[in-house]
Amino acid sequence: DMFRTLLTDSRAETLLKTGYTNLFERIMDIGWKKIDNYWQSIRICIRNGYKIEDATLWCDYIDNLRFFGKDLYNAKYVCPTNLHAEHDRYMRKKAKADARQELEKQLEKEAEYKEAKAKFFGLAFSDGQIVVRVLESVKEIIMEGKAMHHCVGTNEYYKKADSLIFSATIDGQRIETVEVSLSQLKVIQSRGVCNKQTEYHDKIVQLVNDNMPLIQKRIAA
Repeated sequence: DMFRTLLTDSRAETLLKTGYTNLFERIMDIGWKKIDNYWQSIRICIRNGYKIEDATLWCDYIDNLRFFGKDLYNAKYVCPTNLHAEHDRYMRKKAKADARQELEKQLEKEAEYKEAKAKFFGLAFSDGQIVVRVLESVKEIIMEGKAMHHCVGTNEYYKKADSLIFSATIDGQRIETVEVSLSQLKVIQSRGVCNKQTEYHDKIVQLVNDNMPLIQKRIAA
């Protein structure tokens, strides 16, 4: 691959002749076609005699500069005095930007979920020990999945038109997560931590089945 690249792209030879062997190796590893993402910045480095000690870090740094719309033809950005410090600074900025983007996506999902399932909000029932209630937001469903170490949050159950997700608790502690089919009016699954059934499983399923008319009433509302 290296010799083929050297014979077909003069930029490869330039990297070797100017001593940027670690950068050449890095770009070969990630796919030589990606040289286009870095070449203009590499030319600035060569022109300024800037040494790239950590090619992986530098490439990540350039990717972050591109994300934030920085001038990749400017030595001020592409030839930082302290690459590690600048890389970490932009990684923190990127993390914040990703968090904001995720929040925006979350809000979009919340609106869709509310429109689809609002008629069921506030629905809860208990046998005196176990409390089963509808999860009323995408955030709650994701938190449920994380707390219970199962896939209810990651497999986008909130998008399933036929599903209604409940959390079964005792004294405020999560016991099992229940999925009800709205078309069949029956419990599809009820899972505890790591998808295991608990000692309360049968009681939880029975409690939900006993209160299925309440769910049916909400569907008809």
